[in-house]
Amino acid sequence: MNDRVDRRRFLGAAAIAAAGGPVLLAQPPGPGEREVEAAVLPLDKPGVWTLHFRYKPPRIIQVPLFDKVKNQKVDKSIWYMFFQVYNKYSDPVVFLPKFDLVTKDLNTLHLDEPHPILVEHIRKIEDPEKVLNPPIQTTIDISRKPIPPTKPDSIARVISGAAIWTDMAERAPKTNKFSIYVVGLSNGLATEETPDKRKFIKQKVLRLDFVRPTDDNNPNPTDIRPDPGNTGQSETWIYRSVRQLNEAEGKKD
Repeated sequence: MNDRVDRRRFLGAAAIAAAGGPVLLAQPPGPGEREVEAAVLPLDKPGVWTLHFRYKPPRIIQVPLFDKVKNQKVDKSIWYMFFQVYNKYSDPVVFLPKFDLVTKDLNTLHLDEPHPILVEHIRKIEDPEKVLNPPIQTTIDISRKPIPPTKPDSIARVISGAAIWTDMAERAPKTNKFSIYVVGLSNGLATEETPDKRKFIKQKVLRLDFVRPTDDNNPNPTDIRPDPGNTGQSETWIYRSVRQLNEAEGKKD
């Protein structure tokens, strides 16, 4: 049943494209997709915007890549997360995406690596019928054009992308709990002062928490799922520290 519903969803989007309109998701999130509504936080100032976000839990796949040392193609294990954003404000906004994957059990940091050749492989999995227009993009490509606004009571004008991590198998193959911090979904910034008078710049980001009960010795490409933890929420909007203000910057405040 889910496959038939998903196919109708794709065909609906294709029909819109044929009529000359933008290709949008004609229905709510499909199977496996999770919707994260934009949220207002206490630290938000006037003029702060926040994009809406859809995603599928990360997947682990094997991709054949050319190894210069071995002078041949070898299977490379990569992690990726398919996502979509849309803008409910009246004006376009610039989305400068950054996806930081932080393991909770190993304390490692992994940065998104926007390789176009890897996105081509991801498109074959996430959009085999090639109905998404624009197609799935790297995080760099998405940053090149503003996210267009979606008019009230209309279908969301979604932009699709993929965040990619290529060093998980080498640096954190046995991680079972991790978070992904999605930076760039909002222009929210705030300053926080600690009891010892240090000041930090904080940025509004989306934290996604995941659990993975297996490791690379027994991999299952879809065996990663949202982790509600003790709070009951696997998706949380937060203000996260970006950097500490130096003394001169602090005096300007």
